[in-house]
Amino acid sequence: MEMPEVPDRHSRVARMRQRARNRKRARARRAAFAAGAAGILVIAGMLGVAFSRPPSAGAATADHTAAPVVTPVAAGSPSTSPSARGVNEAAAAPPPTLAPPRTTAAAPASVTPEPTITQALSVAAPAAAAPGSTVDSPAKPTGSPSGTPFGGTAVAGVLYKTDTGVSSHFCSASVVHSAAGNLVITAAHCVYSDGPKSDVAFAPGFHDGQMPYGSWAVTKVVVSQDWQDNNDPDQDVAFLQVAPSPSGASLESVTGADQIAFDQGFGMPVTVPAYPQGSDTPITCTAPAVEFSSTQTEWDCRGYPDGTSGAPFLTKVDSSGEKGTVVGVIGGYEQGGDSPDVSYSAYFGSAVQALYQNATS
Repeated sequence: MEMPEVPDRHSRVARMRQRARNRKRARARRAAFAAGAAGILVIAGMLGVAFSRPPSAGAATADHTAAPVVTPVAAGSPSTSPSARGVNEAAAAPPPTLAPPRTTAAAPASVTPEPTITQALSVAAPAAAAPGSTVDSPAKPTGSPSGTPFGGTAVAGVLYKTDTGVSSHFCSASVVHSAAGNLVITAAHCVYSDGPKSDVAFAPGFHDGQMPYGSWAVTKVVVSQDWQDNNDPDQDVAFLQVAPSPSGASLESVTGADQIAFDQGFGMPVTVPAYPQGSDTPITCTAPAVEFSSTQTEWDCRGYPDGTSGAPFLTKVDSSGEKGTVVGVIGGYEQGGDSPDVSYSAYFGSAVQALYQNATS
């Protein structure tokens, strides 16, 4: 009888050992391939960094020492350094995002070169500030103009109480044209608080303690109902009627008058003659009247403290510098502003026009 075939145990073990060797070789090949690929990426990253550094970068890169990195400041973050302010003001061109420092040997698949000194400095270069900013609380530019003393004009003057004398003047005002020739414009908060102030007089052209055009007694105060009820800052405008002179002459016939206009928009330069409280010398300044809100105008000129409320915003000033067109008065928001460097006015729209018509009717 023929014997059955017995499997060769030794040949089976040999095959198992061969398969194990094959798997080991495959793992070794994969590891070698991965290491080679990583090496290529590292070399590529080093070459990219090297070529991104221009020869003109100076000694900081010529000897391969670490170049200083200027960290850009995000717009709106507080800082007092000049470079940070430059970044914050360059709203039209936001700084590029800088890649974080690399600390591991293995480079990512996409290598971003580190910024050079030239690139970093270009990020920090200051940009020109936009004129007439209307943001609530930024620091005002130091380049804003300042009020300067001048000889005054016949149509601009001061309000004072007759029982205390002109040296105690408390607000500014100016003559505006009317058919009767008896009209003065100022801020409502100057002359009306729980009722109109009494015993008030207007001294046009006041300077150096002198009243060259006399003193004119206020006989009527005209303010809006919204100001009477709520002290609405958008209605912080008043028209004053004054009595004629002892000889019967009207105020306007003696001093002349500014014109008045409504809905003139924002952005035009305005000149503001005014009288600081406690001073015998008027000041003047010209700067753009910009939009603070749809109902308020902002005007940035330094050196306009208490006493300048009611001063006119004048456009179209004539060649003599004496007269112009009133498009606002210092008042409105914060009763004209809580800083002597920023002033406001209620916008002269249809409500102020209606008030003027009431005062002249």
